Parts: sequence; structure tokens; C-alpha cells
Amino acid sequence: MERPEAEDDLVVTTPELVAFDYHVAGLATRGLAQLIDFLIVLVLWIGLIIAAAFIGLVVQDVNVLILIYVIGTFVLFFGYFWAFETFWSGQTLGKRVFRLRVVGDRGEPVTFTQSALRNLVRLIDFLPSWYGIGLVVLFVNGKGKRLGDLAAGTLVVKDSDRISLRQLSAFTPPVSANAAPAAASPSEQTLRRLEPDLRRFVSSYAHRRYQLTPDLRVQLAGTVQPKLSAALPELVAQRGPLAALDYLADLDQSSR
Repeated sequence: MERPEAEDDLVVTTPELVAFDYHVAGLATRGLAQLIDFLIVLVLWIGLIIAAAFIGLVVQDVNVLILIYVIGTFVLFFGYFWAFETFWSGQTLGKRVFRLRVVGDRGEPVTFTQSALRNLVRLIDFLPSWYGIGLVVLFVNGKGKRLGDLAAGTLVVKDSDRISLRQLSAFTPPVSANAAPAAASPSEQTLRRLEPDLRRFVSSYAHRRYQLTPDLRVQLAGTVQPKLSAALPELVAQRGPLAALDYLADLDQSSR
């Protein structure tokens, strides 16, 4: 029996037929994360004002002060969110605290363009004050998306404390009854020593491992360590559970 999905769940299926579910971030946690980010930006902005005033006094030109202030303010308020989301896997410092992350609509990592677009549109979301338009759009669309998310094709989701085998479950495509059996390669022979559930787990992990944090990969390896040890005791004893799981993932990819 399948588990009914909560209203705030996002379930996506990759082209490899691997199903992932995400929990859409709530308004309260998003607001608190934004508050932390804006406090950080505010401190940096005050530093910018002080620096602009000092430089303006040194060069004795008020136009320089205004130029530094205007350009610096835009770069700071736009660049902070864009840079962190682009280079920190969809997270800012505030999102990191509350374990939130920006992802694409299909659950893929947010791209350079998506992050730039959603943060440019943030200027509209913020009107008339403190995300007035953004909150209205968020409530109207019912998908946890502000205007910037709709424009960029992104979503803010909760990072799981753990990833279960159910979250990495793969759907096995049907095999034609008339298909002739092919000779098994050495990689396939090794993979055939795994029980079906573990084999599907390895296949799903192989497709998604580089999108998982190192801590989650270690946790996943620990979760399946007993089954790995039962199937391939020498490999686990020599390399450890995570290295063994990565080795099997490489075999799975090479056997396709």
C-alpha cells in the first residue's frame, strides 16, 4: 500500500525512473531564514555606508560616495542571495540554519540562471514592503512559490535529516519476454550478488549521489552496511561501507 503524500510534499520522477519526494518549506521557516539573511545583509550594508562615506571624504567628491552607495547596495542585496544559492547548493546562511534549500521544479540543483532570475524578481516580490506581492502570490498559487520562484522554475524545500530507502526507490521497467539473455559482464556478475532491494538502492544512489551531501552519503552507506556486508563481505571489510557503495555505484553506471 502506498503512503499518501502530504499536501506539502513534492514528488518528482527523474528520466531514470527514480522517484524522490521533497517537503515544501513552510512560510514560517522561510520567513525566519529570510530574517537571518536580511540581518546579515543589513550589517554588511552598514559597513558599505561607512566605507562609502570614508572614501567620499578622502576624495572629497560626493558623487563618488553616491556611486559607491548605489552600486554597492544593488550588488550586496542581489549578490548575497545569488552567490550563496549558486555556489552553496541552493542555500544561504539563513536557509542553512533552518535546513532549507532552493531546487528546480524537478528537484534538480538550482542553476546560475535560475538563481539570478529568482533574485532579480525578488525586487518585485518585496513590494510594497516586506514581500507584500510575494506573499500574495505564494498564497494564491498554493505551491509554496513566490513570483521569483514562478519565473525561475524553482522551489524552496526542506532538507531531510535522513534519506530513507523509500526516497531512493526505483521503478523497474518491464522486460520483454522475448528478449534473449545476454552474457553477464564482470560488473553485472558482482551486482547480481546483491539482493533485489539493495540492487535498486545502489542503482538509485548511483544516479543521485553527487547531489547528496557527504554526511548524507555516509549515513546512507551506514544504513545499508549490513546488507552490503552480507553480499560482499570482503569488499566492505577492505574499503568500508561508503567506498563499497561508491564502487557498486560505479559498476552500476558502467554496466548500462
